[in-house]
Amino acid sequence: MTWRRGGIVAFLFLVFSMATACGSSSAAQTGQGQSTVYRVRRDTLEVYVSGSGNLQPHTLVNLSFPQSGIVRKVYVQVGDSVKAGQVLAELDTRDLELQLQNAQINLKIAQARLAQTRATARSRPADVAAAQAALANAQASLEALKAGPDPRDLEIARLNYEVARNALWQAQLSRDKTAGMPGSSQVDLQLAQARVGQSELQVEIARLQAEKAQSGPSEQQLKAAEAALAQARANLIRLQAQDPDLDIQLAQYQVEQAEIAVRQLQLRLEQARLVAPVDGVVAAVNIVEGGTAGASGPAITLADLNRLEVVVNLPEVDVAQVALGQEAEIAPEAMPDTRLKGKVVAIAPVGVQNQGVVNFPVTIALEEHAPSVRAGMTVQVRITVARRENALVIPRRALTTRGGQTLVTVLRGDQTEQIPVRVGLRGDTMVEILDGLQEGDVVVLPVSTASPASTRVPGPGFFGPGIFR
Repeated sequence: MTWRRGGIVAFLFLVFSMATACGSSSAAQTGQGQSTVYRVRRDTLEVYVSGSGNLQPHTLVNLSFPQSGIVRKVYVQVGDSVKAGQVLAELDTRDLELQLQNAQINLKIAQARLAQTRATARSRPADVAAAQAALANAQASLEALKAGPDPRDLEIARLNYEVARNALWQAQLSRDKTAGMPGSSQVDLQLAQARVGQSELQVEIARLQAEKAQSGPSEQQLKAAEAALAQARANLIRLQAQDPDLDIQLAQYQVEQAEIAVRQLQLRLEQARLVAPVDGVVAAVNIVEGGTAGASGPAITLADLNRLEVVVNLPEVDVAQVALGQEAEIAPEAMPDTRLKGKVVAIAPVGVQNQGVVNFPVTIALEEHAPSVRAGMTVQVRITVARRENALVIPRRALTTRGGQTLVTVLRGDQTEQIPVRVGLRGDTMVEILDGLQEGDVVVLPVSTASPASTRVPGPGFFGPGIFR
């Protein structure tokens, strides 16, 4: 049986006995000499297109680390089956862990500042009131200094001076009395003299205070009072200019910024672990423990070997016959006796031009699996684009065309007659007759150099050379 690549061919399944098959075509003596004849009958006719390609996994995932680092551990090797979520490899993360700890501390600091800002906002009304009172006190103090001494303060200072002088006189009298008394001890005299000395000091202090009250404030005192007033006014202005809501918002942004830094480092820690996204088989491992890995190339490749497919490039004349869901048969070139069922699952909407020839990639998914069939194998594919059960069929070379009509030569007894026919499905070797012939009619085929019992399609086919009967 011969399959022609890249073109539409017709394949006729013969399900009759060998005796019937041998009797379907034979050599006969006609009025035109020795010719091959064919007995019209009903069979199953399939029209298909064919092509070749390489088996590939439906899912092929190249995994790489998004950051550079030293590979700490590789947990898999080529051929291992893995499940989704399984850890395949890890980078050294000690530096990242320290960075994460630092970021977490910064987050706590930002959170503490936010709490402090909120507390300050709550106490702001009391702080403003206290600042207003301090400003009023500073203003009053400065005005009092500038106004000079109060007459009452002056009178109090004078009276204090007089009281101190009277106390001194009393102390002196007591000392003199003690000294003039017979039998006074030396200790009594010393105590009396000490009281006199203390009274003298009190007189001097009172005198200085009275003089100070009379002289008014000094320049230094005025400057100090003015500075205190300016500071109190600035403090009030600062408090009044503050926006507690804005301060809280700024502190909140700082907390969010710190949280983002923590999440970024947590993500980098997660990305330091290569995790299988799907179930599959390890197809390649390109890293070693202790080596450097990064995003420049795949570290590990996973393949879903339970779902294989093949992409064949079909010319535009063939792809017009192909539709999604059509059945296909797949034969690995390395195993010519193996046949696998498939189905068309994708047809490229846009063709690919190569050296002036436009081809359309068509994807065929395998619907069965053989242990010996592996990804990467070269396979031949034929896609059944049309199928007719119980079709009335004759060899295509029995057809002739004249005056716009399709004719066949029919053997009636020992005479031949050309009659018009209506043709259905067409293939390179067999055609379907819709009208003009009946089952059992004998048609005359043109003289051929091939065996009278068969017609061979030249050249290698899908499964090698073969014969259409």
